[in-house]
Amino acid sequence: MRSKLLTSVAFAAVMLPASAYAQSTGSTDVEEIVVTGSVGPADTNGIQLPETPKAKAVITQELIERRTPGQTVFDTINLIPSVSFTNADAYGASGGNIRIRGFDGARISATFDGLPTNDSGNYALYPSQVLDAELIEQVNVNFGATDVDSPTASAAGGTVNYRSLMPKDELGAAAAYSHGTNDMNRAFGVIHTGEVGPWGTKAWVAASTQSYDQFRGPGKIKRWQLNGKIYQPLGGNDFISVAGHYNRARNSFYNNPSLANIRTIVGTSVIPTTGTVANPIVVDLTDAQWDAVFNDQSTAFRSVPSCVLPSANVPAGNGTVQDDRTNALCGSLATTAINPSNTGNARFNSRFSLSDKLTLTIDGGYQYTKATGGGSTVLSERNAGAFGIAPSSQTSGLINYQYNRVGAGIAAGADLNGDGDAVDYVRLYTPSITRTARLTAIVGLRYDISDEHLVRLAYTWDRARHRQTGEASNLQGTGQPFNPFGAVYGEDYEVTDAAGNVLMKRNRLSYAILHQISGEYRGKFFDEALNVAIGVRAPFFRRNLNNYCYTIPSNSSEAYCTGETAAQVAANATTATYGAPYQNRIKSYKAVLPNIGLTYHFAPKVSAFASYSKGFSAPRTENLYGFDDVKINPSIDVLPEKTDSYDLGLRYTSGMIQAQLAGWYIKYNNRIITTIIELEGGAGNINADRNVGEVQTKGVDFSLGVQPVRGVSLYGFVSYTDSELKENAGGLLTAGKFVVETPEWQFGGRAQLSFDPVSVGVQAKHTGDRFVTDVNDIVSKGYTVVDLDARLSLSFAGLRKTYLQVNVSNLLNEKYFGNLTTAGSVTSGTPRFTFGAPRTVIGSIRFEF
Repeated sequence: MRSKLLTSVAFAAVMLPASAYAQSTGSTDVEEIVVTGSVGPADTNGIQLPETPKAKAVITQELIERRTPGQTVFDTINLIPSVSFTNADAYGASGGNIRIRGFDGARISATFDGLPTNDSGNYALYPSQVLDAELIEQVNVNFGATDVDSPTASAAGGTVNYRSLMPKDELGAAAAYSHGTNDMNRAFGVIHTGEVGPWGTKAWVAASTQSYDQFRGPGKIKRWQLNGKIYQPLGGNDFISVAGHYNRARNSFYNNPSLANIRTIVGTSVIPTTGTVANPIVVDLTDAQWDAVFNDQSTAFRSVPSCVLPSANVPAGNGTVQDDRTNALCGSLATTAINPSNTGNARFNSRFSLSDKLTLTIDGGYQYTKATGGGSTVLSERNAGAFGIAPSSQTSGLINYQYNRVGAGIAAGADLNGDGDAVDYVRLYTPSITRTARLTAIVGLRYDISDEHLVRLAYTWDRARHRQTGEASNLQGTGQPFNPFGAVYGEDYEVTDAAGNVLMKRNRLSYAILHQISGEYRGKFFDEALNVAIGVRAPFFRRNLNNYCYTIPSNSSEAYCTGETAAQVAANATTATYGAPYQNRIKSYKAVLPNIGLTYHFAPKVSAFASYSKGFSAPRTENLYGFDDVKINPSIDVLPEKTDSYDLGLRYTSGMIQAQLAGWYIKYNNRIITTIIELEGGAGNINADRNVGEVQTKGVDFSLGVQPVRGVSLYGFVSYTDSELKENAGGLLTAGKFVVETPEWQFGGRAQLSFDPVSVGVQAKHTGDRFVTDVNDIVSKGYTVVDLDARLSLSFAGLRKTYLQVNVSNLLNEKYFGNLTTAGSVTSGTPRFTFGAPRTVIGSIRFEF
């Protein structure tokens, strides 16, 4: 019976090396059983449905390489059920938003060769900073669940894991060049050393560069990467791998319209001023209306390339008031609306057979990030001119919370622009700068009790040093920063207060430290027809918080950084309410998270699967800086979010067909939102995080891949999601409402024809209507995007590994809004709508030697 099962295609998929299905080396190794003669998992041109107890999907390099060159791999997984990814542009270097089964990116864990890539502070994902697509062997998605050793404190809604390419055994190289719409130019190259030396060491090194213009408004997107990997086999399945990655991005933000901006252009008959749950505002524009909004030239939501700063290049000792508030264009500059980043990592993966039954795996790495969100603000050089009025106020136009920080408690003001007086209103570059250094280690032991049973243990340690500052620096006369990272390293153009201290809007240091233990048992029963996986992970997570500035109640993005004494701060009625600087404020969280999964093979081609897993997401660093637990103390502690995720499904797998039907249910407890919380003792209210109870999400996914004849493949999917808030939150009637930015229906597919020397692929994805507000009084209409890829092999000309490729993104030029900035209701926020990129054409040539 065992030999019959092993020869079946369906069961072979379970037994294949799990590098296609898992994230860490330990999770990979636990499913790695070499089966001689195995034909491999069913695959529809790069889309796989692995035979695992948990609901998963896998995209391989076969499909990834067909997509737009340089595009983020997060866009590629948009073709599987329950995943909704909205891209900021057609080329992938401007980021985007992802939701899986209704969970946003901050609640989805992403890993790169086993290393966590979510921001250690706010758990955000940065799709534009991933590895070059040509170097990604595969990416897999866990829906609503994690692997038992997942190194994360934030995966309440599933995981996205991608692994880098294995070095080739033979010496070779590949190079590609692409040119496309909006003057996109990209070059990529990789060299494989092949096996060298007496131990069969092999490696690759790769580099890429990309640049293009924004498809709307001024702004340039630039990115380049350097990557490398060394792989040393140690005999059998044992190995050591060392790899490195560096990504440098310089990109401007797209300036997108608010609901009010759209209403101003198309009128209240199209976008009413009010909406209700029964009769919501529906953002559904005709092509002509969409064009009118897209082509609007006002600065309300279109950046300008430059401006003239009155405060710059003023003769010394001028003595007159230079007022940067008089040139409103300087507040809409493309050169300050930027998101520069430098990111890099070093990765280590290994496997060692300690005996014929005991296996050790070790993964580890170091990651570094330096990034800023850009931005500029106007400060008064005089304390008397600083009213503490928000920048949006027409009365002042000054940075909020300025008060007496420029005078630093020793003077009435300071000269910020170097013209010899202290009477001006000066626009400064004031980015929020983040520098993170992160170390991760995962150690696993696997013990094979027998051919049918094994156990494993794993320990994870993850420590991130998260430095967040907001140094102010001068701008050039045209409004451009001297350095995209401002004065973070103490450059000559830093701006200081009267006491010589660099003016800052925040200054804090955090440590996010995770200790996690996990264990798992796997067994096979009934002649291996039943496979069982039972595991548990126990994360112990701690945040060590240090704020060197005063805490502003309810404000987690800015603090009151001043040279004043504590007595001087207390003398002002407003700043007296601020919390004093502090060090070593500890917040700890822990959980025990069980999971169980079953796979049962009714027949060689038919199997059923079921799983249960518990998820966990600790509060984010930024959210904790809105109070200090001393003077500003919410009456209710914020608890970690937890989920209970259930999956039940059927799979059919043959040489021609792969199909999967899955039903799922997720109970989501202690959901965290930012809202109004009462201070202890009834001393007032602050905006801070709070738990708002339960969310219930359920749905059905179906996918079908068919290869009826050689050279023809068809794939389709449909997913239904019902994600409902169960309680009211933040003074809003949210009970019974649908979760924002989550489409109820998604469906799509791909068809590919391959007949040498030509192959053509067409794929389409429909994203259904999405609510923009928590109370569901604004709806963004659904849309359908069609993409085309076509390839011509030049093998007929003697160039066997050379081809020309054309990609057309948004082939039918669908006019839609992609990313959404959500709000509580139509009256409680300012939702914004991101333009979807118009039709984009890219041509490429690739050589391989």
